[in-house]
Amino acid sequence: MKTIFITGGTGSLGRSLIRKIKKLGWRIVIYSRDEGKQALYFGSDKDIVRIIGDIRDLEKLKTSMLLHKPDYVIHTAALKRVDDMEFFPDECVKTNINGSNNVATASLLSGVEKCILISTDKACQPVNVYGSSKFIAERIFTNFDYNSRATKFASVRYGNVIASRGSFIPLWMGLIDDNKSIKVTSMECSRFLFTLEDAVDTVMNSLFTMQGGEVFIPKINSFSMATIIDSVKKIVDVEKIEYEITGMRPGEKIHEDMLAQTELPFTYEVDSKLLVVLPQYTRRDHKYKTKYRGPHFNTSLHLNSDSDFLTVLIKKGLKN
Repeated sequence: MKTIFITGGTGSLGRSLIRKIKKLGWRIVIYSRDEGKQALYFGSDKDIVRIIGDIRDLEKLKTSMLLHKPDYVIHTAALKRVDDMEFFPDECVKTNINGSNNVATASLLSGVEKCILISTDKACQPVNVYGSSKFIAERIFTNFDYNSRATKFASVRYGNVIASRGSFIPLWMGLIDDNKSIKVTSMECSRFLFTLEDAVDTVMNSLFTMQGGEVFIPKINSFSMATIIDSVKKIVDVEKIEYEITGMRPGEKIHEDMLAQTELPFTYEVDSKLLVVLPQYTRRDHKYKTKYRGPHFNTSLHLNSDSDFLTVLIKKGLKN
């Protein structure tokens, strides 16, 4: 039986990962600093080991991993709010960069088999503090893999998860139900969207596939703000949605990137749903054979204007 150690296990992704992993019969250890959510979500679950701790605390991480001897580590813990991190870059560095380095160090020292970082599309050609911190975290994991003989390290990027904590779509629906106008950053924006179920599948497929040092990227659709609003109208069954244009928040981009053009020479197909960017320096003998020949993954290049398709996707995301 495998043991898996999840940092930040009380977040939307962490909880969904745990539901998936339970079906595999693995032993689950969650490590997070939010004791309230730990008790709320897992307090009565005798099959889950709960550890209250911060990834900024290297000694606690090392002790926890040495005690529970995980085979795999999934590192989801992070500070994630783009606008807030612009004003608190010091805190972002402490958690997203130093904390990720701590997770990698503890994994290496405790003999973990595989350790995977949950990154973000905002780490690709970053323009904000949050994305920059995740870009550095990806490089930290790549470097740990280069210097590791046993433990394998990799990263996986993903986009905006429908109905995750902080997602704008459920927020909009609540405002519309209350006959209030919604706030829209810009009608020119486009965003990668997928369901929490697809995000979990991406992470687990990356964990099983990883050979060391890679960055995994899901092939997902992007949608313009106009298409998103059209789909929301269909779901809430209204003819018109009142909205207010608020302008770009500090650190925001009009179009997001998942795969940079400069990464194309190192990008391979894993399967119909997943790409992999190989590290530019490695000691691993990677087995990926099919070079990716498509364009880089910028939302403006992968726009899906099918609002019916998005409506089904949002409904699926809300249900999950």
